[in-house]
Amino acid sequence: MTDRVDIKTIAVALGVAKSSACDRANREVWPFVEQAARGGQKRLYPLSTLPMPVREAILRHTLKQNQPAGVSTISPAVSSAVAPNTTAPFYPVALPVSHELKDWQRKTAEARSAIIAEIKRLSKAAGMEKAIQAVIALAANNELPEQLQRLVPVANAKAGSEGKRHLSRTSIYRWMKEAEQGFAALAPKAHEAQMKVPAWAPELLRLYQQPQKPTLKKCLDDLVLPEGMSAPSYWAAQRFLEKMSKLDLAQGRMLPREIKSVRAFVRRDTSQMWPGDAYTADGHTFDAEVAHPRHGKPFRPEITSVIDIATRKSVGWSVDLAESTWAVLDALRCSVEQCGIPSIFYVDNGSGYKNALMGDDATGFMARLGISITHSLPYNSQARGIIERSHQTIWVRGAKELPTYMGEPMDREAKQAAFKITRKDINAVGTSRLLMPFSEFVKWCEAKADAYNNRPHRSLPKIADPVTGRSRHQTPNEAWAAAMAEGWEPVKVEASEAADLFRPYKIGKTHRAEVRLFGNIYFNRALEHYHAEQVRIGYDIHDGSRVWVRDMEGRLICVAEFEANKTAYFPMSQQRAADEKRAAGRIKRAEAKIAEAEEELNPPLVIEHQQAKTVPLFDFHAEPVLERQDIAIGVAPIQAEPLPDNAAYLPVPRPVFTTDAAKYRWLRANPSQKIPQDEHWLDWYCNTDEWDDLFGEGFEVAAG
Repeated sequence: MTDRVDIKTIAVALGVAKSSACDRANREVWPFVEQAARGGQKRLYPLSTLPMPVREAILRHTLKQNQPAGVSTISPAVSSAVAPNTTAPFYPVALPVSHELKDWQRKTAEARSAIIAEIKRLSKAAGMEKAIQAVIALAANNELPEQLQRLVPVANAKAGSEGKRHLSRTSIYRWMKEAEQGFAALAPKAHEAQMKVPAWAPELLRLYQQPQKPTLKKCLDDLVLPEGMSAPSYWAAQRFLEKMSKLDLAQGRMLPREIKSVRAFVRRDTSQMWPGDAYTADGHTFDAEVAHPRHGKPFRPEITSVIDIATRKSVGWSVDLAESTWAVLDALRCSVEQCGIPSIFYVDNGSGYKNALMGDDATGFMARLGISITHSLPYNSQARGIIERSHQTIWVRGAKELPTYMGEPMDREAKQAAFKITRKDINAVGTSRLLMPFSEFVKWCEAKADAYNNRPHRSLPKIADPVTGRSRHQTPNEAWAAAMAEGWEPVKVEASEAADLFRPYKIGKTHRAEVRLFGNIYFNRALEHYHAEQVRIGYDIHDGSRVWVRDMEGRLICVAEFEANKTAYFPMSQQRAADEKRAAGRIKRAEAKIAEAEEELNPPLVIEHQQAKTVPLFDFHAEPVLERQDIAIGVAPIQAEPLPDNAAYLPVPRPVFTTDAAKYRWLRANPSQKIPQDEHWLDWYCNTDEWDDLFGEGFEVAAG
């Protein structure tokens, strides 16, 4: 609504013809101004100069219009909340929203603000009091515009479900005063009862907040309360727990490591990083079995991945028999040679990363490559989510394509069937059709890493696909190429330096032109001038025939050759020494398991648990004794004459069986020594795959 109106608007508001309104204006000499219009001049009458009855008529007419001429004042939030089926807001206005208000409070405040804004707009023509009275009267008769009328029961929070109570002059003036303090002051107060802690709650929480994570039913069963205090019902206890903070409720049920999964965390922004600013690496035990490269038996290899943090590109990887420093070194070598030297190497605290070979100030790879190694906090894998997630995307997803997948999602029956097939094939022919050869597995890993680098990554910026034109995320290779297009260049390693740069070094002492490394002796006459001095000894992890000797300042002295006069005729490489150490450990653990199994079959006799029996004297003239007599432990021996010849007929003592096959063979050779338990055991064993392989139909025929 403007400050000036034309004669046509006045005539419509008064309900008379235009000529009648024009005659009244001329008769009462209403002030006017002329404005250029189509076909000539048009008179506009200021509202403040019109008679009061005319201004009130214009005010009522404006309120009844479906689309008023003034500035609208209802926000889109109010319009959608009150009239969800309306297509456009009646009074759109931008209102502040307080995060402390509930939905119903916010809707009420917005409705009150809209009504106040409309009254202020209309007050320019008729005054504040007249505008308030007009809005109240029209609201009581439901004559306000439809969308504004719907706000009346919302603004009056006490209108009830039927909305019979309407606006009042006192309420409107109060709202206007509250609006001066801010939008949140318009919201009605929410009177909520304070949460009362039941008397039984501390004892219930003491039982419930335990790392064993007992169920609520178990806690109520174990709940012991003082005399006179009644135990809560299951539903009362559940309602109380639902009102508690989820974090407070998890205290005790989750210890500090696990509770990190529900606590707040910080997202690390990598958008400002360049490729090569930081690499992150971690080892992953493959979730499927492949053929061992030496004996062909099934095993799960260890894959070490290196990811560039800025572009998520897989810059290098390695496959080894087990997690080791050498696997990390090979993955790092691959990364540096292919994609450049990083500024930071971000890894965990595993032994493969936190050792002298990696971090020593003089001989460590980090110092020689100029890389700053950074370790994450212990038990904080969330901080290395980029590399952890890449394992799922590259290796776990790929492992699910193989029949020997052994992950948790694999069906147990299918997993067991594949396990039996591979073991049966290995026993029969030494290999299995289900096991991927190790050489093919290495090529398979390379293909998976390449596919990952060419697949869109959701953490990278979006671009338009050059083929389809659709919007998608960049691939790691595209992000890497985009950085190079902007002028970034990787720090490459010269080919002439790569061989020596990735050669591990240890500090040793020379003695009469010799140096010792891993029990081997290496000799070169050039070392005579460095007798009893400390030097750096470099070696190849796959070749133990020679070492590279440098002084402590890094200058090459000589290449010392292996001399077989001390430990072994043939040189033993570091890799071979590590393999033998690993094999010895496996043999030792296997021997311990065998010893434990033998003790389970033949538990030691305890003296106090044995029933003492006497050994009857032999009657040399009687029939041979065919029943075995137990000798009591701790009973003084009975002096008896030497055993006669018929002692050969005494039962054969039962040996200790190390395998089921050995027990089966002994029972076949000594059928008279069977006991009732042996019959049950034979029924089970003759139905196993092992019995079919060793003593099946062919064996029976041969035995016959």
